[in-house]
Amino acid sequence: MTTGASPQPDPYIAEAERRAREVERKVTRAHLKPPPKLTLSQWADRYGILSSEASARPGPFSVAEAPYQREPMDVVGDPAVPLVVLEWASQVGKTQILTLHVCYIIDQDPGPILHVQPTLAMAETFSKDRVAPAIRDTERLRGKVADVRTRNSGNALLHKQFPGGQLAIGGANSPAGLAARAIRYLHLDEVDRFPPSAGTEGRPSAVAESRTATFPNAKIIKSSSPTLEGFSEIDEPYQLSDQREYWVPCPHCRYEQRLVFGGRDLDHGLKWETLEGGELHAYYVCEACGATSEEADKRWMLAHGRWIAAHPERSVPGFRINALYSPFFTWFRLVTATRSSSSSSVAAGLRIA
Repeated sequence: MTTGASPQPDPYIAEAERRAREVERKVTRAHLKPPPKLTLSQWADRYGILSSEASARPGPFSVAEAPYQREPMDVVGDPAVPLVVLEWASQVGKTQILTLHVCYIIDQDPGPILHVQPTLAMAETFSKDRVAPAIRDTERLRGKVADVRTRNSGNALLHKQFPGGQLAIGGANSPAGLAARAIRYLHLDEVDRFPPSAGTEGRPSAVAESRTATFPNAKIIKSSSPTLEGFSEIDEPYQLSDQREYWVPCPHCRYEQRLVFGGRDLDHGLKWETLEGGELHAYYVCEACGATSEEADKRWMLAHGRWIAAHPERSVPGFRINALYSPFFTWFRLVTATRSSSSSSVAAGLRIA
């Protein structure tokens, strides 16, 4: 019995199979390829969106609008830094940084997140006004967090799931929300307004921090505008940090200085006077040359400023800034707000001496 010769492979089929294997390899590499390692400020400049619910100027985020945000943002987004302290006045962009950090985590380095506000009602407001619009408007996050309208979507008001992690948003006055799960990323926002105890659990921030113990790469952000001196929970860790403050040059003599409230107590700083007709004029007097800078000079000053640490030998980065630096809140409005407010905590929250 004789056997015939083996049939020769069809060259067209062989080529098609080779191309199919190449396509499969490319698809596999694309899925396994890690996302680009961007700093938080780079990611925000490329993908960040200011939603209409949270910003008077909605649209693409730009760190150039408030240059003092760049360094704190990049430290907040740095996985090698376990703790960051932000003692920031109202109106300087602290909450926007935390919102962008949530979006950054979902896209770049997923893990379980707990964001804590002083009360459950404030947590719900933060979710509705900040987080939900940011997820909706950020194209980079499309498909990573399910549509809230989908049944069993994993996207509820205070709990949102995404590939590789989940976001829980809680109130410091709700002990159950602080102790429910292990957390890699922890945001403690407005800690000066936290209640002294989360039920019988103890200090809310301490309860929440204990949830990060199982993660060797845990990240904690403590942030707040301060309230009354001597009763400020955010000032305690700031005083133990490297104490960075933002120094800006005078447009006239280039002398670097911290922006401070002058009033009647100092020869320099923020000053104001009532002009003829009753109009209030707010301006800034340089500590070195005594020259006057107007609101229009602020953008140049911010662009040429830098963070300087009082204690660079310390390991914990702490950033402190007052509302004089805010490009979103004019000196005129600041003077008006602090003069008219009967609340010392409001004044402290805006000013930070």
